Amino acid sequence: MIKQDYLLRMIQEIITLIVNMLLNKQKVRPQQWVEYDTLTRQILGVSSEKLSELNPEEIMEQYKDDENRMGKIELAAMTILKIADETGDEHLVLKSRLRQNGLSLLEYIQNNGNTFSLQRVALINMLKTDFS
Repeated sequence: MIKQDYLLRMIQEIITLIVNMLLNKQKVRPQQWVEYDTLTRQILGVSSEKLSELNPEEIMEQYKDDENRMGKIELAAMTILKIADETGDEHLVLKSRLRQNGLSLLEYIQNNGNTFSLQRVALINMLKTDFS
């Protein structure tokens, strides 16, 4: 139980950091990204690079039996969105696909999860506004 609570708090802290970076349009320093990637890999069991290759259905399937399913899906979404944010405009198709995948996962969490987050709502609205 203590390990479970700790994991949930870690996930929420990472999500909060990434959301704040996305909302404030901050770039991640390379050393900081290495730290995020290491933590993400430990929590999600997959690297950021591999995560960016998966579609939303594959990500949801990966955590279908996990007791921290929603938290992990949300962390995956945030990681994908941060990768999209860091992707240059010369890779516009990739950037757009990653943003759409991240948005899709966030909307899934918002509609099916048992937690409400103002940060999540703000990010979803920002992403929808950017797409229109």
